[in-house]
Amino acid sequence: MSLYVLHSEKVYIECDMEYSAGKDVSCIIRGATAECVKSALAKINGADYITVKGGDEVNVTISTSVFKAGKTPGELIRELFILLRAC
Repeated sequence: MSLYVLHSEKVYIECDMEYSAGKDVSCIIRGATAECVKSALAKINGADYITVKGGDEVNVTISTSVFKAGKTPGELIRELFILLRAC
């Protein structure tokens, strides 16, 4: 497992970055509501490749099809992290 972790005082994102064809990136987000995550995703180019499931922890799945949009999963995670810090 290859983990990618971003955290600030408010937001914590942990993603399993061991993706391959047919295996997407899965992330756990703490410190932000599902509504906040969805609102932030609306501002990101490539958000169509991300699904969100709410709860105490927000689970996000990033499709590896995002490469077709000219982005990497890591780029989307960083953009999301920056926007979530404002929630």
